[in-house]
Amino acid sequence: MRRIITFIKDKFADFKASIKRTQIKMKTNLKEDFTPNNQLADEQREAKRMRSISRITTGIMAATMAMSCMGITCFAADGASSEGVETFNTVVEFIVDWVARIGLVIGFIGAVQFAMGFKDDSADGKTRGLMCLASGFIVFAVAKAYDMFTA
Repeated sequence: MRRIITFIKDKFADFKASIKRTQIKMKTNLKEDFTPNNQLADEQREAKRMRSISRITTGIMAATMAMSCMGITCFAADGASSEGVETFNTVVEFIVDWVARIGLVIGFIGAVQFAMGFKDDSADGKTRGLMCLASGFIVFAVAKAYDMFTA
């Protein structure tokens, strides 16, 4: 029985010493955090930087978790009103049409660069022109394939 009591006393003393070391470390860290960097050693500056990064990361993660807990399920009102969806589709189709037009303009610029590369017999000009031409047509094709993505 005496061994058990001695064991518990030793564990309690270790626990108490551990808490004391943690308190001392926290006081030291707090002093370092409020001390200007030019008065700290390199190791202390690095430790201070790592603590601040840890605090920022913890804050961002806590804010993200708090915001994820605030999700609210919303339901549309009963009825056949779909004005919002129609407006959204109209805006998206307008943007898609303009992206297609911009793709064609980029393709035209690429064709002009390619022609100028032939005129100057410049391999770099030809390559840039063909790349610009191809990228313009790719943008045009993706914009025209909008229906394929939304179907």
